[in-house]
Amino acid sequence: MPFIYRLERKYMEDLENDQLQGWQNSIEHHLRQWVDDLPRTSVAEYAGDQAGYVFWEVREGRAVVASVNVAPEYRRKGVATILLKRFEDEAGEAGLLIAEIGFVRHNPARNLYDRLGYRMVSEDGRYDTMIKPL
Repeated sequence: MPFIYRLERKYMEDLENDQLQGWQNSIEHHLRQWVDDLPRTSVAEYAGDQAGYVFWEVREGRAVVASVNVAPEYRRKGVATILLKRFEDEAGEAGLLIAEIGFVRHNPARNLYDRLGYRMVSEDGRYDTMIKPL
């Protein structure tokens, strides 16, 4: 949990700083979500260190990435690709047919989602949503 908290906070500081105060004010909600999603959480290690994580939820019959995050020092080393493939495998094994990921529009990870076969389905304010058949 401390690792997830640190990376989630870093993400908010770096990519959604204008939303940081609201995120902090909702920390109890986030803690509940992280605990509820533990059965669908994978943590990647790289050279013995925690490098990143993904956790996901089932919403309206779809597998939805709630968060995927890689520590800055381990980015561009394939960690996020491995985590997302793990998510897709688990979701497929659970019988789900669609994977979904939403993100703030200026997140550079969008390029990764494109490469992994996700396609844009909606834009809502500052957020985009992409899906992929499993």
